[in-house]
Formats: sequence, C-alpha cells, structure tokens
Amino acid sequence: MKAHGWIVVCLLLIAAACQPEPLTGSRATPVPFPTMTPGQVLIGQLNPAAQAAGSSPAEAVAIASRATPTPRYDACPVQTGAPDFPELQSLDVPLAEALIRFLEAGGTLAQLRSGLSEWGVLQEGGEVRDIDLTGEGGVEIVIAYTAPGDVGSLLILGCENGRYVARYEMLADGSTPPTIVWVGDVNRDSRTELVLSRRQCESPDLCEFDTQILRWNERQGRFFNLLSGPLRSLALPTVDDIDDDSVTELVVNLDSRGNLTTGPLRTGINIYDWNGAQYVLSIIQLQPPVFRIQIIHEADREFARRNIADAARLYGLALADDDLRYWFNDGPVNVLSYALYRLVLAYTYLEDERLPEVVQRLNEEYPLDEGDTLEDQNVYAALAYTFLNAVQAREDLHTACQAVQRIVEIRPEALELLNRYGRYSPTYTALDLCPF
Repeated sequence: MKAHGWIVVCLLLIAAACQPEPLTGSRATPVPFPTMTPGQVLIGQLNPAAQAAGSSPAEAVAIASRATPTPRYDACPVQTGAPDFPELQSLDVPLAEALIRFLEAGGTLAQLRSGLSEWGVLQEGGEVRDIDLTGEGGVEIVIAYTAPGDVGSLLILGCENGRYVARYEMLADGSTPPTIVWVGDVNRDSRTELVLSRRQCESPDLCEFDTQILRWNERQGRFFNLLSGPLRSLALPTVDDIDDDSVTELVVNLDSRGNLTTGPLRTGINIYDWNGAQYVLSIIQLQPPVFRIQIIHEADREFARRNIADAARLYGLALADDDLRYWFNDGPVNVLSYALYRLVLAYTYLEDERLPEVVQRLNEEYPLDEGDTLEDQNVYAALAYTFLNAVQAREDLHTACQAVQRIVEIRPEALELLNRYGRYSPTYTALDLCPF
C-alpha cells in the first residue's frame, strides 16, 4: 500500500465530516462498571460433587457415616483419661484414625491438645477447639494442624452412637493449616456455623484463600457450604454485621492492585450476605480504575456484548484521561495505539461522524512514510490501516475483519501484547480483535 494513497483517503474523510467534538473531557468518577472489571474474587457455580467422598485431595471432603437411620450425635465415649497419647513415630495408621482410636479409648480433650503440641503439628496457626456444630448437645472436635509431609489440614471429629467418626476434612496447599475465621450463628437461625479459609496456590506467585461457611445438615448427616458458590480471594475474609441486622456478613477487602501474575486489579470491598437460603455476593464497591488497560478491558467486554456505543465511550476515556497509569512501560505506544484501533472499529460500525478525527490522530501519531509497509508499523496501527482500507474498498465489515485477521496471523505480537496482563485479565483470540 502506498502512503500517499492512504493520505488522500484520510483527507477526503476529514473534509466530508462535520466539526466533531474533540476526544477530551474530565475523568468519569466512578467509571460505571463496578461489577465486570477483573477483581480479586473468583465466583462460579457451586458443584455439589466437589464435597462428596472420593474427591481429589485438593478439595474439601465431607465425610459422613450413618450407622443407623436416626443416629445420636450427643452419645460420646466416656473420657477416662486412661490411654496414653500415641507416639507419632510409631503410628501404623493414618493420623485421623489414630486420633479416633485414642478418643474412643477414653482420651480427653486436654490430652489431645497436649499430645498434638508435643508432636509439633499445631504450629503455624494450628489449634484444637470443641464446638457443638450439630446442635444436639454433643461437641465436635475441630483440629487445625500440619500433617506429616507438611500438609496443612483441618479435621472435624464428632460422636455418633457412642463412637467417634471423621465428619469433615479440608487440606490446604503448603504447611499452613486452614484458618478458622469465625465460629457462631451467622444467619440468626440458632445454629452454629463454621467459617473456614484455606490457601490454594496455582503457582508460587498466585495463592488465594478458598472460603466456606459450613453448616450441619442433620437429615443428610454431613456438612454443606452456605455460600452460593466458590469464594476465592487474595485476602483472608473477615466476618462483621455491617448493616446491624443481627445477620453476619462475610467481607472481602480488595487491597491489592495486583502483580505480574494476577495483572492489574481494582481495589475495594465485596460483601456476601444471607438471602434467606444462601450467602450471595450482595455488594460490590470498587474504587475507580488506576490503569488505562483496565478501562480498555472493560470497553472490550462491552464491544463483545455488542454495546458498541458504550465501548466507544470507554475507549475515548482511555485515550483522554491523562491521570491513568500504564501497567507496562511500552503502554504509551501499544495501549494507546490499540485503543485508537478499537475506536476505529467502533466508529465505523456506528457510522459515527467522529471517525475522521480518529483517523487524523492515527495519521499524526503513526504516519506511513513513503516506502513503508504495514510490517514497519506499530501492529495496532497496521490493523487500523488494514481495516480502513478494506472498508473503503469493499464497504463490508466482515471482509475488512478477514483482512485484519490475516495481519494477526503474520504478526502474532498483536495477541501476545494483549495476553500478558496476568491471570485475572481477559485472554484474546484473533476473532476477538475484529469480530465482525
């Protein structure tokens, strides 16, 4: 493509246009997309099978042993204090089974605490608690400990028809046991719930807290999660009655702006509240974006939903707001040229009279000199020029996008530059770059 031919096209476009409003303006505060920008919680549909016996060790396992149709959970072996606590080195059965044998032989809770301390498994946040979680007058023994092999573990032992059984087990990544965040009646139903969080790590640089609110189901004889779906967060949640309604809320403070592994994050707060049946994410309060790419990511989401006018407004904001920061040092080149390219797509689709202004800015910031080819250009400027030339020649958006995608094939950095923003940022394909 010759540079002078393209300049003629641009001048014709500019001459034919009315006087457009410039792409300037003050920063919108707050940016009106509080729920859709990548945040610090991952929320999905609850999979009931995830807590069934036989799940992988990385999942929490609810264990129930129904000896009779109507088991008694308050009938426990008598604590005589007669047995000696076993030696860790001499165990010939799994640790949980050894503790059950000790308790059924008459071991006391004091002996259990002392013995586990001597084993050295209650370090790094380990503890032993006795709590009535079934509501039938008996107590469950909750043990957070570091199992042999440096595996953070939590075990709930309970009584059933005069015997001890393992009711629930949760394993964490690393040696730190799951954290007992809170114990009490979270939803004012006169029952005791247990709020637990364990660390799970996708990589050494990305660890999250997986939180559950456990409630005993007497009919099924097992614990189940009161949360409507998985809750994973970078920070350990807290429990508080924020609205003073005597119902406890689960609060996740979003303090991190992100790192190279997560990508840029919005700060703020997420609040999970009781809706009468489950705990659901009820309030999201996010601070305005700090990084320019965050607004562009949201604009791309609106574009994918075919909310093209909203997307165009956000691309314009990303180009005009000088207070926004860049995540990578090459942002002034690659982020701005990408925003210009996407604004070209949006204004062309909308037949917006401001298109010539964007074309003029593209020519000024990424000019094609005599003899230059598209391979010599910034990749997103090359996509914009390719799209505009194809539209001018054929007046067909689909054909223009096919031409764009051919450039993406020979210049893979078009995707690589977008797909480097971390775990919580969007992942792009060639079709995403020009979806018409």
